[in-house]
Amino acid sequence: MTGRAGGPDRQDGAHLLLIVGLSGLAAGQALAAALRVTSTVSVAFVTGWVDPQPVREQWERHSQGGEFRTVDSLDGVVSAAVELHRRRPLDGVVTYSERLLRPHAEIAHRLGLRGNSPASVAVAQSKLRQRQALAARGVPSPRFALLREEADVSAAVATVGLPAVFKPSFGAGSQGVALARTAGEVCELLRRGKTTDTALTRLQNEDAFVLEERMSVEGAPGSPYADYVSVESLLLDGEIEHVAVTDRVRLSHGYIEEGMVLPTRLGKEAADAVVECADQAIRAIGLTEGAAHTEVALTATGPKIVEVNARAGGPIPGMLMAAADYDYAAAIARAALNLRSAGRGAFTAASWFRYIPIPYGEWLVAAQASPEEVRARFPELVQLSLRFGVGRRISRHGTQHLGTFTVRGTDLDHARATAAAVERAIGFKLEPVDVPPPADEPTGRADASRTGR
Repeated sequence: MTGRAGGPDRQDGAHLLLIVGLSGLAAGQALAAALRVTSTVSVAFVTGWVDPQPVREQWERHSQGGEFRTVDSLDGVVSAAVELHRRRPLDGVVTYSERLLRPHAEIAHRLGLRGNSPASVAVAQSKLRQRQALAARGVPSPRFALLREEADVSAAVATVGLPAVFKPSFGAGSQGVALARTAGEVCELLRRGKTTDTALTRLQNEDAFVLEERMSVEGAPGSPYADYVSVESLLLDGEIEHVAVTDRVRLSHGYIEEGMVLPTRLGKEAADAVVECADQAIRAIGLTEGAAHTEVALTATGPKIVEVNARAGGPIPGMLMAAADYDYAAAIARAALNLRSAGRGAFTAASWFRYIPIPYGEWLVAAQASPEEVRARFPELVQLSLRFGVGRRISRHGTQHLGTFTVRGTDLDHARATAAAVERAIGFKLEPVDVPPPADEPTGRADASRTGR
């Protein structure tokens, strides 16, 4: 599908720099989206996580100009962009990755291109500074306190109360987020957080943690939905277009994300209240350009901000394409070139995206179906990614999910039922190696067929 935002109004000749390589929208999909906007695309690929060669070959086949550069650090991205701009001036720069927002903002600032300011991105990437900015502007959000040392715990608990949610100030994908019921548990989480060493913390880190008021977002037993949603937005020169409200799948493994659903099941009044809350938060942080992905808790006293992200939610571009034929990824690239896109049309289908969590502990993948077999059985599958093979020993260190998939259904009930059937067909069987679960999470089952719960 071409999608509404990727129609014939291209800007061939406009030189767009795409920064990829570290999570976010898959690099190949990001490149395809950029090429739907202009044929002149340069790529800065940050190495170390995935092989750049398939994307290089895709770029060689389809790009009609620009350069393909590999770099090994975030600072290297900025240097490569400045050097490229001297030889061949850039008209825009775009990324779809949380990990690449800082160099993206620095490039836009130094070269006078469209992009959020480095200061606003710094706030968006710090849960502590976000909370401070939201509180200063009166945006509905939970109580919070800063943690740096164990000496801070008593005062933080007095401010926030217990149980409370512990979070690294910089993080992604709910890594390191946990429920603490006692001050001792807060201390233990802080000690663990200060010694955590992952690919993400080695790339970018902040020596601060946040203790937050617990908001009951997990979802009611028997419901397929969590009690929080996200608002997907597109910004250009300070104007905000809210593209969609996305429902979330009920949480059953602590705070690890389990899935997303479009369109929302919320009625107009509830959806409008959520969008208004997200709008206030985006403005409070100072974002003005590109995509925003704002998570909002549905509390008894009204919507409250969970967090604001200065980029698209990972699976959202594909979900919007499947459910509304709206090319959100291309719209983001167009905004980087100071171009407006047609708005999203009506939803014509439902899209159900599923993260399949790894249960707490150490596991051995004993069985699973092949991706080819599953795809052959379900024409409704839009995307399927299984991250491990049979025989692999796995845990949550590095990634929190066994795999992901997206289905397209005629309506929400059809999409939900199809997603449950796909998960059963994948048939993950896990054998425990050891390690008991934490108190806030049930013992992981040896299968992953829970989408239809």
